[in-house]
Amino acid sequence: MTGRKFDPNPGAILPGFSGLGAAVPSPTVLPGMAGGIPAQIRIRRPDEGSVVRHASSLNGKPIGIVPDFISEAERAALCDYARRPDAPWETYLPKKDVWHGRLINPRSMSPKILKLMAKIRQRIAEHIRSHYEITDPVYADTLQLVRWRPGDNQSPHADCMEPDGRPNGTPWRAFASIIYLNDEYEGGGIHFPERGLKPEIKPRMLAYFPSTNQYMHGVEPITSGLRYTFSCFYTFDKHRHDGHPV
Repeated sequence: MTGRKFDPNPGAILPGFSGLGAAVPSPTVLPGMAGGIPAQIRIRRPDEGSVVRHASSLNGKPIGIVPDFISEAERAALCDYARRPDAPWETYLPKKDVWHGRLINPRSMSPKILKLMAKIRQRIAEHIRSHYEITDPVYADTLQLVRWRPGDNQSPHADCMEPDGRPNGTPWRAFASIIYLNDEYEGGGIHFPERGLKPEIKPRMLAYFPSTNQYMHGVEPITSGLRYTFSCFYTFDKHRHDGHPV
């Protein structure tokens, strides 16, 4: 895939940066949701009332881009699994759903792949917590392999709110991570239209960013080939934890 090179974080050059899941509660990668949301949100549950840190507390943090975050052996293992003729791409969603047949969640993964992905996710979370200077506990609600076929795309969105700032279907999400697994496709570039940024995607690369509308992002249509990614979402709400490490 192609994309112009850029300095995503002018004036803030950091080491390791080039500038700038068991069944889960909500298994699909939902197109998001953005503004005047407090740094904490009150979530009422039948047994308690609790205040949970909100993604807006991360506004101002840079978009993270880390080349070669996973090893070639890890990348090959995940790609080989995703490309198998019997790979368990899930079809529980209606056929008209945009994510039908495009996701592999923990409940469908082989034990070996689940163990590998959970181990990588722990490394991702540790890296992001360090970079974003997060001292609060972090929990993940998603651990997925995702495939992008010709024509698949995503309109610009945020992951915890609508563009106008209203909460979306996953308001607990604080930040997201994506690992890119291959390059045998055309199109499929991730872009941040509000920032005029489009990173150059390469296999093994990690990208991450907060979930608010200050980080609206989209995916350009795939024009040929298949694009494979490893996607996770993270939260400060322990009740949304998917039960796997982190």
